[in-house]
Amino acid sequence: MQTKADKTVLAKTVLALHEQNDAAWARQRAGILRYAVMRGWNVECVRCDPNAADVADAIRRTAPVGVISALSCRLDGAVFGTLPVSFFDCPACAVTRGAPYLRHDAEFTAHIVARELFSMKCASYAFVAALSPATGEIATWSRAREHFFAREVLRRGGKWCAPFHPGSAASVDAQLKALAEYLAALPKPCGVFAANDSAAALVRRAALDAGLRLPKDIALVGVDNDARICMRSRPTITSVAPDWEGGGYAVAAALGSLIDGRRVSGSGRMTFRPLGLFRRETTSHVSLREDARIMAAVELIRAKACSGLGVERVVAAVHSSRRFAEKLFREVTGSSILEEIRRVRFDAAKVLLSSTRCTLPQIARRIGYSSVPTFCREFKEMTGHTPGVWRIQSGLASDAPYSARQRSRAQKDNDVVLQ
Repeated sequence: MQTKADKTVLAKTVLALHEQNDAAWARQRAGILRYAVMRGWNVECVRCDPNAADVADAIRRTAPVGVISALSCRLDGAVFGTLPVSFFDCPACAVTRGAPYLRHDAEFTAHIVARELFSMKCASYAFVAALSPATGEIATWSRAREHFFAREVLRRGGKWCAPFHPGSAASVDAQLKALAEYLAALPKPCGVFAANDSAAALVRRAALDAGLRLPKDIALVGVDNDARICMRSRPTITSVAPDWEGGGYAVAAALGSLIDGRRVSGSGRMTFRPLGLFRRETTSHVSLREDARIMAAVELIRAKACSGLGVERVVAAVHSSRRFAEKLFREVTGSSILEEIRRVRFDAAKVLLSSTRCTLPQIARRIGYSSVPTFCREFKEMTGHTPGVWRIQSGLASDAPYSARQRSRAQKDNDVVLQ
């Protein structure tokens, strides 16, 4: 009979290398651990400097069967030897050639930020970059977000302003002064996309120092949805929430495929989409508060979307023709009536998927769908994932042992994630 100690000895160890103990890493780690529970892995998370000596020491101490690296610089491939390695949200230059590489979807992030800022009817649009803590230069992920945001602004016919790039050697006070001057010179109102929430907090401070009003003069969106920054700011900051936990699960699944001797599809290059945008005061729609008809329509959708609410009932609440109601609704909210109904429904579906054991037919009925295939198709269109994959990534039952059937289903969902 195996003892608990025996099982511990038999468990395979996977090494997860990272540089920062921040909120993002905590969520990434949760996703990695969720997959590890299914596989029976022991995960050793080691914070280290991105250099060969520290990595080699961590490998020597843990004797892993595979490595997940979230380090920011490329290491000599010899440091990993023959170990399977997958890379998570690090610069492309840090990735060993041919290894699986999962990164945040900068293009889709820029798309939803542009959609939000364009709904504010801004006269111009700008980007504020962020520095990499490791190098002191503009971060690779910041450059990617800037590129796709500029492309999205130009595609939509907006006025693109030269971005703000902070100086690596400048003090915080000097950066705030330069940023205040930059913001003051932008055509108003201006929609500003900050590379992350820390950059957004600097924009907020600089805007107030320059005597600008948020969101009337500067509409602002950040990335990370860090509550410690976004909710403690005045005004509170609108932010995009990356699916760090889902990403952690997917990069662990990619490593699992390598350990099992299976090839990762798509040449190993994968992206994970954000969970969505959390709207707060820096993009609050003044016109929404001023138009009682649209406010009534929005409240109706929030209250009845999951009870089979159709577009016709919302149009009736606006007391106008459908064409005018749709036009006014989009002008005020940035979305069509149907898009808003689906958004509320799928927000409810995400809660049910992540916190209950309801079947897909039960969830579909509870959010107002009579057809399960339609629900699944539209859910994937909205989120980029099937409901089954979303449930696996959300962590349901991560505190309970997996049955053989659950393991099989989880592996099937994992294959969908990696395609």
